[in-house]
Amino acid sequence: MKLKIGSRGSQLALWQARWVASQLAVLGVETDLEIIKTTGDKITDVPLAKVGSKGLFTKEIEEALLEGRIDLAVHSLKDLPTVLPPGLTVAAIPERETPQDAIIGCKLAELPHGARVGTSSLRRSAQLKKLRPDLQIESVRGNLDTRLRKLDEGQFDAIMLAGAGLRRLGWGDRIAELMAPEIMCPAVGQGALAIETRDDGGAAFKVCSQLDHAATRAAVTAERAVLASLGGGCQVPIGAYAVVTGEELQLRSVVIDPDGGTLIVDETSGPVSAAAELGTAAAGRLLAGGAQAILVQVYGTNQPLHGQRVVVTRARSQAGTLSSRLRALGADVIELPVIDFVPLEFTAPDFPSYDWAIFTSVNGVEFFFDKVKPVAGPKLCAIGSATAAALRQRGLEPTVVPDEFIAESVVAALSTEGLEGRTILLPRASVGRDVIPEELTRLGARVDVVPVYQTIVPPDLAQQAQALLGAAKPNWITLTSSSTVKNLLAAAGPELVSASKIASIGPVTSEVARRHGLTVTVEAVPSTIEALLDAMQSWMAQHEPAPKPASA
Repeated sequence: MKLKIGSRGSQLALWQARWVASQLAVLGVETDLEIIKTTGDKITDVPLAKVGSKGLFTKEIEEALLEGRIDLAVHSLKDLPTVLPPGLTVAAIPERETPQDAIIGCKLAELPHGARVGTSSLRRSAQLKKLRPDLQIESVRGNLDTRLRKLDEGQFDAIMLAGAGLRRLGWGDRIAELMAPEIMCPAVGQGALAIETRDDGGAAFKVCSQLDHAATRAAVTAERAVLASLGGGCQVPIGAYAVVTGEELQLRSVVIDPDGGTLIVDETSGPVSAAAELGTAAAGRLLAGGAQAILVQVYGTNQPLHGQRVVVTRARSQAGTLSSRLRALGADVIELPVIDFVPLEFTAPDFPSYDWAIFTSVNGVEFFFDKVKPVAGPKLCAIGSATAAALRQRGLEPTVVPDEFIAESVVAALSTEGLEGRTILLPRASVGRDVIPEELTRLGARVDVVPVYQTIVPPDLAQQAQALLGAAKPNWITLTSSSTVKNLLAAAGPELVSASKIASIGPVTSEVARRHGLTVTVEAVPSTIEALLDAMQSWMAQHEPAPKPASA
C-alpha cells in the first residue's frame, strides 16, 4: 500500500508529517509527501488574532483531501477547527507531546520590569498580561527558527512558544521554563497531532486509525468540546487542558479578556467515557460565570445572534452543546425541554452474530450498550456524525455513515450491499419511522427491531410552555426531532409556536412541522447542530444584519 501525505511546508510541519510516515512504515505502508501552502502561511505580517479566520492552516489541505489529491493530512491539532468539512474525519490522534507553553530566553519570574516578550498567541498574551502587567507583549510571527533568530538578535528579551514544537525539532535545551498548566493554561489540543482522512472507511482511514492513542484522544475531545461550545476562533483567549488518569479525566479550562483583566476558570473531572460532555458542561459554566461578558466585550453587537431570544427544546440532558454554542454567538437562550428519554427493559441480543447493526441516534447507542458489551462483530451503519462519534467512543468504527442523516439514505446506502438472507439489528426508540425495517426486509434481509428506550413528555410541559412562550416572545424556536414538534404544539398550541421563527434540524423534522401548519424559517444541511447554527447565522446576516460600528 502507498499513501500520499499532505502537509504544510514549515520545518515543524514537515517533521510531523515525516514522523507519521515513519509510523506508517512500521505498519508496512509506503508514503509520498505533498507540501501544500495554506492561507496562514501566506499571511506573515499580521497577528493571527487579527486575521480572525478558522482553518487558517488547514483549509487548502482539506480541499486536497476531499478532491482525492492526497490520502491523509497531518496537522497540529490546535490548528484544526472543531467542526470538520463533511466527508472528513480525524482517523488518529497519536500520543501527545508536552502541551505546556515554553519561555525561551529567561524564566518568567526573572524577566526585568518592562521586558519585551514576543508571542503570536492572543491566549498567551492575555495570560502574560494577567501574570506580569509590567511586561511589553509584542507580536512575533514566522517559523520556529525565525522566531528564535529574532530573540538571538535582541529584538525580544524572551519569546513564548509551544514546548512540543521545540522538543520535536531538537531545541528543547533552549527552553528556560515550561509553564505549569495551572499558571498558563495551554491551547486546546496543544502538543497533539491530528491525522485526517476521508470519512469513507477506506484503506487510509483503517491503517491510520492504528496510530490512535486512546488517552490522548479522550483528553483533546474534552478540550475541543470546550472550544466548540464557546464558539472557537482566535479572537477570544481560550485555554483548556485535560489529563487522563485511569478511567478519570480532569479538565481545566479558562477564558480571559484580551487585556488580561478578567480570568474565568473552570475545573472539573469525570469518567473518560464522558469526555465531550465534560467539555460542553465546562463551557456552559464558563459562559454563566462571566465568559459571556468577555465574548460581548470582544465581539460587541457584531455577534451573529446578538440579542436573539432562542428556545432550545431538546431534552435537558442533551441541550448543553446547542445552548452553549448559541450563547457563544450572542443569543439569549431559553431551555424548554419538550422531550425526555427513559430506558426500556430488553433481552440482550447476540450482537456479534448479526451481519449488520444500524444505529439511528446517539440515544440508541447509549441505551443499547448500557446493557450489551460493545464488541466487534457486525458491520455498523450510523445515521449522523454524532451517532458515529458515539460508536467510536465505544471502540466501534461504523462502516457506513450516509451523507444525508435520514432513514431513506440508510436504505440507499445498504441496498448495494447484497442484503438477501442477511441479518440486521436495529436498536431504536419504541416508536419510530418504519422506513428502514420495511425497505430492508423488502430487499431480502431479516431485520430485528429492538426497542431500547422510549420518549416521554416532561411533566407540566403545557403550563411551562404556554407561560414561557407567552411572556418571553422568543425570536427563534429550535426543533431537533419530529417528537419535539408534536410535543411543543400539543403543549403550547400553534398560535404561540408560530409567532417565532422556526429552525429545524433536517428534512424529516421540517416535513412534520409543515404538516402541522408551521413555517420553517431555516433547515440544517446536513442535519447537525453546527449546520443548524450556520443556517440561523446566515438568515440573520441576510435579513437582520448587525449594525456597523460608527466611524470615528
